[in-house]
Amino acid sequence: MAAFSPSHLSGDGKHAPNYLAPSVEPRPVRQIRDATPKSPKLPPKEALLDLFLTVPQNAALLKRLRASNVLLEYIMDSQRMLDLLHDLACSKSPRAALTAINVARKLGCNLGINAYETVAFRLGARKDWELLLYVIRSAKHNTYQTTASLLNWRARALLETQNYTDLYRIFDLFQANNFRPSRRTWHLVLSGYIRNHDLTGAKDCLRDMEAAGFPPNHSTHALIGTLYQNIGPDEQVKERALEALPHVPGPIATATVNSLMQLRLRIYDLDEVSHLLSAFDQNKVGAVSLMLAASRAQHQDTAQQTTNFNPYSFPIIVAPDAVTFAMFIDYFAHLQELPRCLAVLDHMRVAGIRPTQRTLTSLIRAYFLTSHGGAAVRLVAAMCNPATMPPEFFKNVPSPEGHALALDITRLGPPSRQIFNCLLRGVLRTNGLPAARSVLRLMRENDVKPDHKTTQIIASHTQRIERARPRDIMRMIRGFAPRITLQQAHIVLASTMRWQKYLVDGIGWNVTAAKFSLTRRAPVKPYPEEFVSTVGSNFDPLAGIELPRRARQRGTFRPIEQSLADRGIKPDPATIALRIRHDAVIRGDMNSATEVFQTMLSRGLHPNQYHYSALMEGFAKSGDFESAVEVMRSASRASFEPDVLMFTILIVGYARNRDPDMALRIFRRMVAAGIKPDVPAIDAVASAFFFVGAYELCWRVLTSLWQHITPLPTDIEKTSLQSAVTYFRSLHRGIQRTPKTSREFRTALHRELALLFREWRYWQLSHSARLRPRSKTLA
Repeated sequence: MAAFSPSHLSGDGKHAPNYLAPSVEPRPVRQIRDATPKSPKLPPKEALLDLFLTVPQNAALLKRLRASNVLLEYIMDSQRMLDLLHDLACSKSPRAALTAINVARKLGCNLGINAYETVAFRLGARKDWELLLYVIRSAKHNTYQTTASLLNWRARALLETQNYTDLYRIFDLFQANNFRPSRRTWHLVLSGYIRNHDLTGAKDCLRDMEAAGFPPNHSTHALIGTLYQNIGPDEQVKERALEALPHVPGPIATATVNSLMQLRLRIYDLDEVSHLLSAFDQNKVGAVSLMLAASRAQHQDTAQQTTNFNPYSFPIIVAPDAVTFAMFIDYFAHLQELPRCLAVLDHMRVAGIRPTQRTLTSLIRAYFLTSHGGAAVRLVAAMCNPATMPPEFFKNVPSPEGHALALDITRLGPPSRQIFNCLLRGVLRTNGLPAARSVLRLMRENDVKPDHKTTQIIASHTQRIERARPRDIMRMIRGFAPRITLQQAHIVLASTMRWQKYLVDGIGWNVTAAKFSLTRRAPVKPYPEEFVSTVGSNFDPLAGIELPRRARQRGTFRPIEQSLADRGIKPDPATIALRIRHDAVIRGDMNSATEVFQTMLSRGLHPNQYHYSALMEGFAKSGDFESAVEVMRSASRASFEPDVLMFTILIVGYARNRDPDMALRIFRRMVAAGIKPDVPAIDAVASAFFFVGAYELCWRVLTSLWQHITPLPTDIEKTSLQSAVTYFRSLHRGIQRTPKTSREFRTALHRELALLFREWRYWQLSHSARLRPRSKTLA
């Protein structure tokens, strides 16, 4: 396996331990009061803040300012203007700061490049990257100059907006302006290569960095250790990062160990998690270590509890922070152990660490995963100003009544975008799209702008749960997000492939059973070549996947693909897993699927359970069970123990191969391994008997295993097998939609999406449109 050798590497973490839109009738324009009488009642600074935040037109601003000598005198003082710009950039409408600069310059105030630096710094702290890039372009356009600081801020904004092509060209701008890049500049570019899953580029960057006089140091190793969770586990990277701990600031050391531990928690490598946890002050995290051991003993066999590593003596004792504890709240939430989640919160308070909004996002997630959504809504409602809580909000979300607050939130401030996105994900699971509309409205009332992650959460729900058609998902994403991310393109491709699988394999038990029946003849259909995705010559940016020639969304998707390519985006492991599944399961080309797997390894990317599962499904579908089992063994050797999905793939394969005996054996082996069966696994083992015509046995298997999920309905004996199976499937993650939807359902879905768009358009009308810049392209 080709891995990214740390001998070529040497950074810090992320650079800071840190749709059918209807026509919308705009809301009545708010009447703007005269904030600038000739003798202002407010002090000059407060009057100017009020003026710039309420009057959007430059001409009106100029007229009112010229009518007040006091305000005009204040604006002509460049030092006091810097203070005003700082406050405007910190306000709910930070674009007003740029308006203030332009107005001041028209009035003759000698504002220089430092005014743009002041605004850029505050926008960077707010993570408003799109506006930050616009401010930097405005600075160059208006002053004909820039600074090294602004160029570094430009690099950071390009990194965060995934514009890697322009990021890699940042050194040309430094040279053109006679500035020397700093180590921070090189670290930003290196971060771009690693985040973009371009390890070859990262190695070249390190070589060029050393040639430029910045050899990799301890901060470089810490950076790589923090970012390498985007690639996969690597022992040398880990060791280099740990060796750097004594030589980097405390917050960076904490962020480094947190990142290494987060990676191991994701793959359930609890031995390594316990090892890394010992790097922290045990007086603060010792109780968490005991909870982890107790949970492990509860969920695993004794033989799996042995520790196979030698204790490592960490060079320093690392101080845990709120993120350290939040990761274990996330871990226990995934195991649906709410008491342990709350216990972690208590231990954090005992350790003297204050909760942060990151803590709240983990707690909200834990509440929803353990069916306590009302408590999560109670948390968010308590953070919001009561005046911004519309009564309609509580009609579409879990009721917060009867739930107490688990922690004091008075010092955490208003809810952030991350808090709302976490709430959105939870209420979508429990209440569907109407709840999403309520959350979007709540965000608007609290002046929180939805971002690409908000769009991704809604699009993923409509694809997985609502079973929306690919073109509807495409329209929704394009309507919400002006800049499409790789993750959003992945959702469109996943939706397309789901429908292609229905075309190739059919839907339901009857389709498969008819192929083996002595009394029925399955219709012979040609392979739907024109409706199945093809593979292009370019692996980047979508792992070579191209939409079907007959796909209605092909024309609108092509600009998205081109945008990703223009920004230099490379496929991530999730996109590559989609390509492997496309080749193995839809096209049945295991040679191509294996080649793609090897391509991923040659790029230094580490496979995860989704890559192994895709290969297993392809081999099992082709009847090569020996290879499927060998893939599962390979996954186990790579620290991905067989899960319910892998066993279900084998059960489905044997069922379609008319071998109910082996299907039942695999099911029993799964249960013996301590893996709890879910609805798809039980559905698969029951289908094995249906396919061979053993309908009574199918009924017996279904009803006997049903109790592993939930108690049997009292009237189950009175219903048909088809009705029982349909109801049973509805138990899997809520009510699941059938692949073929009715016109009424699609109309209802369109209506919900249109309502979501209305909420988003309201936000644009009430915020962005007021202070939208007139020029979209600046030199």
